[in-house]
Amino acid sequence: MTQDSVPIRGETTRGKKNLGGGLRYEQDGGPRRKKLRVSLLLIFAFGFFVVAFLPVAMPLISPELFLGKEAIEEVKRFFGVDGGGGLYQEFQNLDSQYGSRSSAGSQGDGDGGGGGHTNNWAVLVCASKFWFNYRHMANTLGMYRTVKRLGIPDSNIILMLADDAACNPRNKFPGTVWASSDRGLDLYGDKVEVDYRGYEVSVENVIRVLTGRLPPHTPRSKRLESDSRSNVFLYMTGHGGDEFLKFQDYEEISAFDLADAVEQMWEKRRYRELFFMIDTCQANTMYSKIYSPNVLATGSSRKGQNSYSHNADYDLGIAMIDRFTHHVLGFMEHVNKTSEATMQDLFDSYDPNSIHSDPGVRTDLYGRLPNQVKVTDFFGGVSQPRLTFA
Repeated sequence: MTQDSVPIRGETTRGKKNLGGGLRYEQDGGPRRKKLRVSLLLIFAFGFFVVAFLPVAMPLISPELFLGKEAIEEVKRFFGVDGGGGLYQEFQNLDSQYGSRSSAGSQGDGDGGGGGHTNNWAVLVCASKFWFNYRHMANTLGMYRTVKRLGIPDSNIILMLADDAACNPRNKFPGTVWASSDRGLDLYGDKVEVDYRGYEVSVENVIRVLTGRLPPHTPRSKRLESDSRSNVFLYMTGHGGDEFLKFQDYEEISAFDLADAVEQMWEKRRYRELFFMIDTCQANTMYSKIYSPNVLATGSSRKGQNSYSHNADYDLGIAMIDRFTHHVLGFMEHVNKTSEATMQDLFDSYDPNSIHSDPGVRTDLYGRLPNQVKVTDFFGGVSQPRLTFA
């Protein structure tokens, strides 16, 4: 080797390249060291992932390693899941059923339905004022009494009364509201919590309550604090017509307004399932524009029909209650907190001859069959805990 070809200190003749008569030397093993560094980084990242996430993922992938058989069965019963595949897959199935529109409109077998909700809410709206609309207040107070009796607490009930018949100077029996002329049951009583009264009962406030778009200073008692695990019962009564319901005799909510409010509720995950009931003239037209998933609806009369009153009281000089609501409340008197009665049982009980109109039911948006849905899924309270994993 000549003097001109003596390697630089720290380098060897390996890697020597002759380019145009000159010499260039590369560090021994340079590319190999780079690959080694990358490999070590990948191994370190994988090890960190295993150490950090495996303890969290394993209970979901293989719960049998961490929970006893009874605990696993309890969780499965809570979520209404029958199949295997691990809790992670079961949660995915539930999310795909109730979290996407593609499955919401189909009539399923009810899997994941019963017991899937963890809380119930009721929004009860009387849109009429004036003494001669006494029956509309009795309608709403009758529903209020029923849902309270079946377990929904006042904290989960939004009661909206456009007038106070109990304190009206024309009321011969001050502080009371009756559902029948025999005056056997006072619907008002001493434990009624009215959340919106008088002119607070407006189209704007109803929409704000449903959608959650209330001013920051609004007290909790006036808020519908439902979530994606809530079943919501929405009841409305008053004077209406083709695709509208009057409020306070000076404004109206349309079927389109209601449909858009329900859609906002769905988009904001403010309900799991919603049951809408309305008692007014041409009531069935009010739910005709709803397009959101998981909505079950019923009304007192079809398009072109009136909704008739029931049981006049000659001492008070007014009708006591509407026929459709009177019929529903009569059915509900036979229901208790543990009843197995279904929504289909309620719908089948409708008798146009006694109601004097043709009640309607809409099920095409609903994800379950009405004969698989208990009445208490909407009218009753639930005491199930919501299970979470830390």
